Amino acid sequence: MNKPAKKGFTLIELLVVISIISLLATLAVTALNNARVKSRDARRKADIKQISTALDLNYDKHGAYTQPEQCCTDTSVGCGGCGCAVTNYPNGTDWDTNCDLRDLITDGFMGKLPKDPLNNSSYFYSYEPENQNQTLSLCARLEAGGTFCINRP
Repeated sequence: MNKPAKKGFTLIELLVVISIISLLATLAVTALNNARVKSRDARRKADIKQISTALDLNYDKHGAYTQPEQCCTDTSVGCGGCGCAVTNYPNGTDWDTNCDLRDLITDGFMGKLPKDPLNNSSYFYSYEPENQNQTLSLCARLEAGGTFCINRP
């Protein structure tokens, strides 16, 4: 009598296949995360440019850059001097109430104020008018490293 042949995969073959699948999945997740970082950084740059354009239009209309209402002086909450930042406070969903740039909306230069895609204590937009509101600094921190700023002399 002949012994019937065993059908199936050996343990080694299964482990090799599982290892290859795991490696491919890891590479795919890494590539996806890098694409997400690049996408958020591209949005940050576009938002800063949009805000800058609206501030320039506002400057042309009023002869000065927008001064945030109620200049804040508490640097522990994201404000420096009379500037402001978009942070995750007071409720994580909007610009800080001391940093009122809503006149860009009421004057029709923007439909709404953009927020950082992550909008947390590490990633937010900052705006600081300087020199009696004749110059400005508008910045966003990038996840890929560095900061993207637009400064107007």
